[in-house]
Amino acid sequence: LGHKLANVYDGSALSATSDAGSVASKNTYIFKLANPHGAANKNTTDNTSSADNPAQEGNDDANKNRAMLLMESGVRFHTTTYFSSSSSGGGGGSGDMPSNFAMKLRKHLRNLRLENATQLGNLDRVVDFRFGSGQFAHHILLELYAQGNIVLTDSTYTILALLRTHEYVVKNEEKKTQEDEEVKVRVGNV
Repeated sequence: LGHKLANVYDGSALSATSDAGSVASKNTYIFKLANPHGAANKNTTDNTSSADNPAQEGNDDANKNRAMLLMESGVRFHTTTYFSSSSSGGGGGSGDMPSNFAMKLRKHLRNLRLENATQLGNLDRVVDFRFGSGQFAHHILLELYAQGNIVLTDSTYTILALLRTHEYVVKNEEKKTQEDEEVKVRVGNV
């Protein structure tokens, strides 16, 4: 908590470094969090180890000032320090574009501070990550059941983006015909 969001990466960035299938990687997102107080923390660290190994000190400072939050829809979320430098592009490879959902997350969450992470209800498997505060707050709701979902909302919990959308088929009973009418759940019109 207290880290600012620097960037959002697709799970395809992990596919080059792990044996996870493409299904897992398309439901996985990595949030790069940076400690805004990193420069202040550097001055308060013990300098005795820097004389022994200066290269290690720089690497330790970099790791203390950032964290990676991995979210996999319906499965898990955790912090990690491992992230391949070759996958630092948009969606994982050298010229890959990030998904539309990742770009939407970047647009609304970049430079906002992770303020809170709470479980909704006592036994519910939904986690609310709040970025920012007041009217500028945005929430990511991570559902940890079945295939789950990742939902981006604003401060009033109005849905801005969904990872997975659903389509429903409704029988048209007024016309008494066998034609089915497609109903899609649309973001912003729910």
